[in-house]
Order: sequence, then C-alpha cells, then structure tokens
Amino acid sequence: MRAGTVEIVVWCGVLIGVTVVSISSVSPVELMVAGLAALGAAFAARRMRLAAGVHVRGARGAVRAAVSLPWAVVRGLAVLVSSVATDPANASVRRVRLRPGADGGWAGTLIAASPDTCVLGIPREDVVVVHALRPDRGPVEALVARAGGRR
Repeated sequence: MRAGTVEIVVWCGVLIGVTVVSISSVSPVELMVAGLAALGAAFAARRMRLAAGVHVRGARGAVRAAVSLPWAVVRGLAVLVSSVATDPANASVRRVRLRPGADGGWAGTLIAASPDTCVLGIPREDVVVVHALRPDRGPVEALVARAGGRR
C-alpha cells in the first residue's frame, strides 16, 4: 500500500511539474485543474503499469546516475558541437554491460539523455546498445556500466 501511495505521489509531482512548466503564468484555478488532472493520470498510470505486469526493479545506482545527468548533458553538447565542427569519425556503436542491480530501462533512458549518445536497443536486461560520438564513457555511462563492461 505504501509503495502504491509513493508511486501516485511521484506521478502527481512529475505531471504537475510538467504542466506548471508548460504554462507561462499559473493562476490558482490552473494549478487546481493541473492537480486534479495529474491525480487522475497518476491513478491511470499505476493501473496500467499493474495491468501490464511491469514492476520497478534494479534501481541500484539510479540516484547517483540521475545526479550526474546535468554534467553528462553539458559534456554531451560539447562533444556534439566539436564532432559536427571537426571529424565525426570517433563515433562508435558499443554494448554496455550494466552493473548488477541496474535495470536497462532506466539506465538506457539516462544514457540516452546525453546529446552525444543514442540508445539503439536493449537486447537483455543487463545490456544496452549505444551509439556514441565519443570513444570514452560519459558520466552517466560510467556510473551504470560494469568495470570493463564493453563487449
């Protein structure tokens, strides 16, 4: 019961945040409508997740990876600009083996958030296929990948 309540609160927070950011000036009525719509959407999202049989798992290291995401985005933008301005021959496709306890869903999402990487696929729960414009690992990738995790 507690996990369900936390899930709904998190969904509401995210959805209200997206709504408030999307609106230029927020009046009390708009905030109330956003809250009610977010609450309904949060319940629907939870019910759909349960109906699909999807369970949250493998969140080990997710917070540290999410915290390093802003640095990964800034670094990725720099790599993207330099790659466009110079030679894009450093681009590579590689398989990233994830650390034990990391799930390919959230790890792939965080890796793909950097402008210089693109997740091409998640063939297994512990492997993410990445196209990257740099030969070395980015900050997020270094946190979620096993040591020597390319293969």
